[in-house]
Amino acid sequence: MTKKILALLLALVMVFAMSACSSTETPAESPAGSNAPAGEESAEPAEETPAASGEVVNLLYYEIGNQDTSARESVQDAINAYIEPKIGANIEFRIVSWADWDSRALTALQSGEEIDLFFTADWKQYTRSVMQGLFTPLNDPNGTYGNLLETYGQDIINSLNPLFITGTQIDGINYGVPVNKELSVPNGYIVNNTAAAEVGMDPATITGIADLEPYLAAYKELYPTQYPYVTDRRWCEDPFSENFVAGLNVNLLSTYLSPKEDGTWDNTVYSIWESPEYTEYANIIYKYAQAGYIHPDTALAQYDALTQFNAGEFLVYTAPLKGNNIKAVEMKNASGNPDLDLSEIYTQPKIVTTNHTGGAMVAIPSTSQHADVAMQFLNMMYNDTELLDMMVFGVPETMWTFAEDGRVEILDSAWYSAHGGAWTFGNTVLQDVTVDEDPNKNQMLQDYSADAVAHASLGFRYKMPAEMETTIAALNNVADGMNNALISGAVDPATALPQYIADLKAAGLDELKADVQAQYDEWRTTVGAIEVPAASTEPAASEEPAASEEPAATEEVVTEEPAAEEPAAEEAASEEPAEEPAAEEAASEEPTESAEA
Repeated sequence: MTKKILALLLALVMVFAMSACSSTETPAESPAGSNAPAGEESAEPAEETPAASGEVVNLLYYEIGNQDTSARESVQDAINAYIEPKIGANIEFRIVSWADWDSRALTALQSGEEIDLFFTADWKQYTRSVMQGLFTPLNDPNGTYGNLLETYGQDIINSLNPLFITGTQIDGINYGVPVNKELSVPNGYIVNNTAAAEVGMDPATITGIADLEPYLAAYKELYPTQYPYVTDRRWCEDPFSENFVAGLNVNLLSTYLSPKEDGTWDNTVYSIWESPEYTEYANIIYKYAQAGYIHPDTALAQYDALTQFNAGEFLVYTAPLKGNNIKAVEMKNASGNPDLDLSEIYTQPKIVTTNHTGGAMVAIPSTSQHADVAMQFLNMMYNDTELLDMMVFGVPETMWTFAEDGRVEILDSAWYSAHGGAWTFGNTVLQDVTVDEDPNKNQMLQDYSADAVAHASLGFRYKMPAEMETTIAALNNVADGMNNALISGAVDPATALPQYIADLKAAGLDELKADVQAQYDEWRTTVGAIEVPAASTEPAASEEPAASEEPAATEEVVTEEPAAEEPAAEEAASEEPAEEPAAEEAASEEPTESAEA
């Protein structure tokens, strides 16, 4: 009898033990992947985070930048020690260079590699990637993970200007989280104040390219071997919105940037090289080139305008600006020339376009198996300064330390110079700044855009249909052979411009224009037609300081952004790219004229 009782007790003990073990197993699927209705999924976060359950998720993060570095592992270790207890995740960065991004990063994305976080932008095939189903919808209540932004991204929502959310949507859905940085990036000139004083030029009197002529002539007389008008092939008072059509390598079709005199918006899509404004510009820039004001190699892709800029051998330099002389200070710091004395001239109004809002984003690829955890990490990038400082500067007290005034002093720039720059990471307002920057820089960037006006097309993105791919390829082929030459004054517009327009039309420009107009009209009817007040057609030049009182430059890489068609080799502008940014400035700049290939 005793043996029977003992056997029964032993059996009960085994049953309880098995039951306890099974109750602690990790479920096969996360709550977000269950069969519960999407609306219920997104109502509140899962009851148990990976950190609480003991599961550690590895997140692969593709970041654009200059090059990979041996310092990456130590930075990852520091970040992972910090985030693992909070969200139960580890991060592995994969830094891909500007030049290799399309062939390596986009190829990996398109091939189906399991990636959790992925840098993207309007100038890096954001729209096309969405149309190909490569990114997870972030605020679709009917999506696999429900409304990720609502569930896990409250700090993202609360920190971003609503125009960022609207401006990065496609058909009302967000597929990337925009970096919280400057919203409006008007073009203008960076002025060499020393040269301006020599030729008697008052920057406050300059409203556009035509006003510069007597001063360019005077500079050329003083310095016959130099070229006073230095440009990255940008027209500072361009009246059209940049990069209106995804897929074109240059801006060929667009709407006017500013409203009409009566305050309404002209929603017509124009062929910009057929406009009277572009004809006038082409004639002026050709005249300047013939007079020797512009370097003869400016039209060439390999031309490096920064060589002239850094040496201080110029009067004006064309650039996208950010307010408060910030761009001028950033470029001085990056130049290695402490003697530069710079100011800014603004030639466009503060208007927010789609091109500005989508200048830097992070998406969650559809191949990610941990979209909910990836969103939790993204949310930390909008609420946690300690995390952001490690992502930007690297390992504390090893790669950087705080100076007495609370700014960051770089001790080892291996990581800081490897990634794409502070403008690619989260909430820039929460990031600390280096000793070479104004302590209020990031807040000033936000404040500068506070009164910017949303363009009527904000949020519109042209979705290239398959039947237009050949047309766009043909147009790019024509543009690649002539656009740079015309915009930099290398050819006579009297003959070259009519021929260029004829070649574009033969390649299908009018057919593409009609399709873009049709899509834009439909978008305005179904999604857009945003009610926005009219912007002033005059740039707020009075807001900009007359000169810069910048700290001395160091050998560090400054943190800003690239420039157009993919960041330009000669300068990485401050919004969306043109040609891949130069290594010495890429970490500090963000591309300016975007072109989705």
